[in-house]
Amino acid sequence: MTQNEIPTSGIQVIVRPDSSVGTGAFEIRSPAPGEVLVETVRTLISAGTELGTQEQQRTHDFTPGYSNAGRIIAVGEGVEGYTVGDRVLSLGRHASHVTVSAAPQSLAKLPDSVSFDEGTFGVLGSVSMHGVRKARIELGEFAAITGMGLVGQLALQLSAHTGCELLIAIDLSNQRLEIAKASGATHVLNPSRCDLRVEVEAITGGRGLDVLIEASGYPELLPIAFDMARIGGRIMALGSIWHRKVEVDFMDFHLKELTLVGCHQPKCPTVATPAFPWTQQYNRRQILKMIERGELDVSRLITHRLPYTEAEEAYRLLRDERDKSLGAVLTW
Repeated sequence: MTQNEIPTSGIQVIVRPDSSVGTGAFEIRSPAPGEVLVETVRTLISAGTELGTQEQQRTHDFTPGYSNAGRIIAVGEGVEGYTVGDRVLSLGRHASHVTVSAAPQSLAKLPDSVSFDEGTFGVLGSVSMHGVRKARIELGEFAAITGMGLVGQLALQLSAHTGCELLIAIDLSNQRLEIAKASGATHVLNPSRCDLRVEVEAITGGRGLDVLIEASGYPELLPIAFDMARIGGRIMALGSIWHRKVEVDFMDFHLKELTLVGCHQPKCPTVATPAFPWTQQYNRRQILKMIERGELDVSRLITHRLPYTEAEEAYRLLRDERDKSLGAVLTW
C-alpha cells in the first residue's frame, strides 16, 4: 500500500473524566520504522482493567483497550515477517485504525483458522497463562479460582490442562458458573448461596486447597482464601485490585506458612532466560495455538457483539448486568 492510500482519519472510543463513553475522530499516523498500521476488525473489552480505569481520577479523555484484531494495511521501514494483508493481534486500542510496534511482544499473526473474534482473546489469555504458570499447579492438586470474568474463565480452562484433581470455580453469577462448569470446573460455588469455607472443607475432605488463583480483583477475598488454603498452600493474586484495601490477620498466614504471589502480566519478561523462558510473546502465541487446536474454547465466553458506536452500552452491560454479560466484542 502506498502512502497516499493510507486513510487520514479514524474513529476511536473515548472515555471522559465523568466516565461517559463516546467516539471521536483522530488523525491516523503513518507507521514509523519498526511499526505497522492496522485496520481494526474486532476489539475485546477487558472489563476488569477498563472499568477499573474509568473509576480512577483523571483530567483528560483517554482511549482504552489493548486487545485489537485486524489487518495490516501499511508497513514501516525495517519491519520483517509482516506484509500488507496479514491478519494480526496487537495491543492496539479501541479504534478503527491503530499504529503499533511490530516488536514480538506487541504483535502476533493470527492462525488461519482463528477468527478475528477468537483472536482478540490472545492478550487476556496470556494474562491468565502468566498466572497459571506462576501457580505451578501439580498433578492431583486441589485448585480453586475466584472470579469468573474473562481472566478467571481463561485461567480455569488453562488449569484444566494441568492435571489437577479438583478445580473449583467461585463466583456470584450462576450464569458465569455454568460456563465454568462447561469449561472444566469439577465444582462450582456461589458465595451468596453457601459458606465457602464449609463447602471447600467438604469437597477437599478437610485437606484444604493446594492453590487458589484470585481473579476477581477483590482483596476482601484474601482472608477467606487464607482460611480455605491448606498448610503450605499458594495464593496467586491475578485480578486487577486497583488500590483497594483490606484488613488481614497475618497470623493466619504465618501459622499456615502460606505463599502469596502477585501475578502482574506486564512484569512477564519479553526476553527469554534459562530460568524463565515463558515470555509475553511466547504466551500470546501459545494461547492462539491452543485456540487453533480447540484446546481453549473462547467462543463460549462471548456474550455480546456490538458495533463500536454502542461502546457505552457494552460498558454498561459489563458493569451493571454481570449475570447477562461476560465477553463483549466491538465490531468495526
